[in-house]
Amino acid sequence: MRGTFVVIIIGALATGCHPSATIENTMPVANLQSYKTVALRVQSQAYAQNASYLQSVVLQRLQQQCGFEQVGIANGGPADVLLDLNITRMARGGDSKWIQNANVATIDTLLVLTDGASGELLGTARIHGSSSGINMSGGLPEREAIDVVAKTVGDLLASSGCTGPRVARVEAPPPPNPTNPTNPTNPTNPTITPVSNPVTPTNPGISDAQRQQAEDMNHQGSDKLRAADIAGAIAAFQQAISIAPDAKYSYNLCLALEAQTSWDQATTACKQAKSQGPDAKLAAKIDHRLDLLAHRQ
Repeated sequence: MRGTFVVIIIGALATGCHPSATIENTMPVANLQSYKTVALRVQSQAYAQNASYLQSVVLQRLQQQCGFEQVGIANGGPADVLLDLNITRMARGGDSKWIQNANVATIDTLLVLTDGASGELLGTARIHGSSSGINMSGGLPEREAIDVVAKTVGDLLASSGCTGPRVARVEAPPPPNPTNPTNPTNPTNPTITPVSNPVTPTNPGISDAQRQQAEDMNHQGSDKLRAADIAGAIAAFQQAISIAPDAKYSYNLCLALEAQTSWDQATTACKQAKSQGPDAKLAAKIDHRLDLLAHRQ
């Protein structure tokens, strides 16, 4: 599927004696056809051994299903896309309240995609995987549950444009800045009027120190979301907004609230972002997000 954004809601892939996975909710995912390299980072303090296995099978899936020129483990080097995958819970016994099966293993994960160049949050998915409950091979049911999560991650990214040849990434040129005109008599040596703190209707008189503090909180919020600390991410984005109201902070709050499945609050945050004078690119993302939230509710 091609397009700027992709949202997928997947029901149970199978019932009975087959492994299954569901995607509980997703955020917008940018068209991945323009991204050439991806770095994978799987995290879990409580389930380190299973995290290592999940990393290896997801890595293999991406190499098989996607057209990325390079797929590797995140090591601090440059990458077009950073894929964070956190194991938030693992259990035995199954999802049924009435019937317990010791051979059923379940796993909950949070996937977060980030633009490697800009640090912009691209999308998330909460994926729940379950093993079949029939252990005829003697293997660990956790491995079976992890395998189906890895397959779901691959299918999700494939539906978001990771397959096929890469295409050139087109960025819209920046709009002209009327406060910083160039010198028309000498275009090779433009005269720039420095504006350290432009005043806008949605950002009246925010100091440089306040802006930096808000940016720091916004970065902390993104880091917390990538680490599956959704509550911490929400608090950080809210603090950034309180320091320096900005459409991008409100939009990130909208995404974090959606990851928490707080649909009404997410809608309110996205509407707030739309009222804060976003640029055209962000405004389009907000409009699409509001439409998706309306249909989700």
